[in-house]
Amino acid sequence: MAGETVVEEIRSQGGSVYVWPCKRCCGGTISLDAATSPPDGEFELVTAEPLQVFARPGMRLPRELHLELDRKSRVRAYWDGLVWMV
Repeated sequence: MAGETVVEEIRSQGGSVYVWPCKRCCGGTISLDAATSPPDGEFELVTAEPLQVFARPGMRLPRELHLELDRKSRVRAYWDGLVWMV
């Protein structure tokens, strides 16, 4: 799921990751957003190891969820290796 540095950083921010689909301006493209604090709306726990990962109820889960940190230590999520969901 995530490298040790990512896990450590997310744990220092509370140990939870929230992921949700987000429609962008490009037609039907749906990307994946992520945060370490809960955004508005409902979320359900989908896994607890090595981090607590919460997703929107009813969301089709990926085979693999990859997490990275950007330059400002914000979490970026990649759904089966992509930033968008297909």
